[in-house]
Amino acid sequence: MTAITNLTPLHHIHHMAFRCRDAEQTRWFYEDVLGFSLSAAMVFDEEPGSNKKIDYMHLFFQMGDGNFVAFFDVPDDVNEKMFIARHGFDQHLAFEVDTMLELKAWRKKINKAGRPCFGPIDHGFIHSIYMYDPNGIQVEITTKDTRYDEIMADDAASAHDVLRQWTEKTRERKVSQCGASAVDLRGIDMQKIDMSNMTKNTTEKAEK
Repeated sequence: MTAITNLTPLHHIHHMAFRCRDAEQTRWFYEDVLGFSLSAAMVFDEEPGSNKKIDYMHLFFQMGDGNFVAFFDVPDDVNEKMFIARHGFDQHLAFEVDTMLELKAWRKKINKAGRPCFGPIDHGFIHSIYMYDPNGIQVEITTKDTRYDEIMADDAASAHDVLRQWTEKTRERKVSQCGASAVDLRGIDMQKIDMSNMTKNTTEKAEK
């Protein structure tokens, strides 16, 4: 097999995955309210990459562009604290429509379905409405401003400089709250994560 030396840029989000409280409750929101199609409801009895026995369902909802939003329903490993509504800074999904008229029509439909939906909010480059799904995930529907391309092009030209200035301004605050090592590692400290079962299981399967 010839090794690939020049990797092409990653493209096309296949899916984003989250926990859900209940598969049918989640299906109602994403299929009946938002109009996505339920493309798969896969049932498994073993945690991926390990020998741990656990029943779970993996749901896939397909969007208009072919990408998916996915959910795990794990009935024996669930508690209500997992589904407390999260701040949009922490987690949110944003979907897009073409026009402001469509955006307002979606707000009307979602409110009629019994899910409180507010907006539009003018963010300058986009205009958005917001609601929460049954699992506490903030959901945004957005449409581009008429000056979207111009605004984004201007921002792209200065993005690295702005980021550098922001890092210089805020890094010490993060170090004081998280510690220098956490910031410098730029991610999870893998030494603190036990992946022995997953690694062992993956290696054994590869050798067979």
